[in-house]
Amino acid sequence: MINSIQRFEDFVQRIMEGSVGRIFRTPIQPVEIGRRLERAMESQKLSTVEGPIVPNDYLVRLNPEDLVQFADFLRPLCNQLEEWLLDLAEERGYGFIDLVRVRIVGDSNIPRRNIQVEASIAQLPDYDPAVEAEWQQTQVFRALEETGNVPPKFLRIIGGPLPEQTFLIRQKVTTIGRAPDNDIILEVPEVSRHHARLEYHQDHYEIVDLNSTNGTMVNGRPVTRSPITDGDRLTLGTVSLQILPYQGPTHGEQSAER
Repeated sequence: MINSIQRFEDFVQRIMEGSVGRIFRTPIQPVEIGRRLERAMESQKLSTVEGPIVPNDYLVRLNPEDLVQFADFLRPLCNQLEEWLLDLAEERGYGFIDLVRVRIVGDSNIPRRNIQVEASIAQLPDYDPAVEAEWQQTQVFRALEETGNVPPKFLRIIGGPLPEQTFLIRQKVTTIGRAPDNDIILEVPEVSRHHARLEYHQDHYEIVDLNSTNGTMVNGRPVTRSPITDGDRLTLGTVSLQILPYQGPTHGEQSAER
């Protein structure tokens, strides 16, 4: 079990390393999706004379704002989730009636930071990896269009009491603060519960202070609202961050197949 989980986490780390050289954080972590799939597999296990049978066809529904965080490597992630489920089933002595398939779609009816999994035991006689990859890419395009085709950026912690972390920005509005309902959570007393937000407007990002106690600065200058660009340094309370350009995974990682 430890080996299969470690392989999954190692794969996720490889495909999520961008040009900043750090694994970046998203509101939903891939391992959370894996755990939900595992739960669905266990909850729908059937006992047969030949041994336990578990679902082989999985549909994961995410809010489009969450799905676009994985836009550049969604199909490789699905492939790896399939491999992980196969490993789990082998370790636990479970069987499948056909190939294992994982699909991830955007659904605006799903609340942000929630994961819904539908699992079934099904025959997949027409399974074609190329068709599956094209279908999954269509779901990515739909989610990108629905969320405004916002160009991605990285936001990296570069100073203050928190360890260095990198966050992916790919939404029209990204909230930052100490409260757990923010998109980016900075658990520092000097950061207000809802401290600031990043907004995308046509061709640029802006940062907006939300009447925070200790204020927001851009390149050392206090602001209430200010445009920002690559290289700018943001200070929220005692936390310093920097806006950086985004580069997706390499071509080899994007085209990985099972």
